[in-house]
Amino acid sequence: MNMKKLVTTFAISILLVAATGLFAQNSATLKADIRDLNEPKYSNETFNTVLDQYKGKVVYLDFWASWCSPCRKEMPHSQKLQETFKGQDVVFLYISVDRNGQQWLNMIKQLSLTGEHYRANSVVHQQLNEQFNVRSIPRYVMIDKEGKVVSAHANRPSNSAVIEDIKKLL
Repeated sequence: MNMKKLVTTFAISILLVAATGLFAQNSATLKADIRDLNEPKYSNETFNTVLDQYKGKVVYLDFWASWCSPCRKEMPHSQKLQETFKGQDVVFLYISVDRNGQQWLNMIKQLSLTGEHYRANSVVHQQLNEQFNVRSIPRYVMIDKEGKVVSAHANRPSNSAVIEDIKKLL
């Protein structure tokens, strides 16, 4: 191998290593916290105990399921919203109504989702329906820093107006 090819190969290798490091650094800033409320250790959880963990932050609540095509189509937009509000007092809270826990987990992984993810158990599912009358998904709810529901039918992540909606609550 001549010197020119050696230098070119070395330069390309350095760029690849640097790019990989940057990607790892960016993906590490946003992460997914996953809790399956159907597991015995979460048997005492209610919808209110889940929400109480995020008091003092704006909560953008997303009801979804792995089998819901419109839900999945909104996820890239939701991920962009998370990037927009990274480091601010906003929580992106995803409540799945999936019956199959493995399909739910697989979809989180497949879509590389970040944010706070919960799979609702029957108690939480009932409470959601009582509080928000969730009859179809996707469904979005905006909650202010005091825990008050500001919009029970918030804009979808793909609607650019949602950025201003969140900013008003910060």
